[in-house]
Amino acid sequence: MFDSIVVAYDGSANADRALEAGSKLAAGEQARLGIVYVIDIERMSLSPEARKMGEIEHIIEPIPGFIVNLEKSSPELLNKLAKAEVDSQKAMLQYADYLLNQAQESARDGGAMDVDTKTLQGDPAKEVVEFASERHADLIVCGSRGHGRLQQLLLGSTSHKITQLAGCSCLTVK
Repeated sequence: MFDSIVVAYDGSANADRALEAGSKLAAGEQARLGIVYVIDIERMSLSPEARKMGEIEHIIEPIPGFIVNLEKSSPELLNKLAKAEVDSQKAMLQYADYLLNQAQESARDGGAMDVDTKTLQGDPAKEVVEFASERHADLIVCGSRGHGRLQQLLLGSTSHKITQLAGCSCLTVK
């Protein structure tokens, strides 16, 4: 029934359950299993209004204010800020690699034999669906909720968007 299964993975508890379900299905069907982690760089930083709302609702932790006036900044400071941005992106990629290595090991422990992983950047729902399409996936498995509680409140859930955009069957795991 399934030749290729994709699991959208973000390291959350629901994503772990989706990975378990996807791994068992892949093992039972002898299907290829692709695990994808998407870094949503555009939404990594919230607008001040969204951050304040999240802090008020106790959805996110407050952070101290940090504003840099770039017009009055020295070239040395600008270079340090640029390096910090590059280091931040490297850290995100290293974190993604770590999560995907753990997920791949877990999938193999769950019986899936043909498992590969990929880190992408962009809109999570669109990237997952595109990844699934490129692999000719028969099924996308995702958790019902990931890490972004505030974003879900404001923008809707990634799993819902995947279901709306996908050209194949979708399984949302709670």
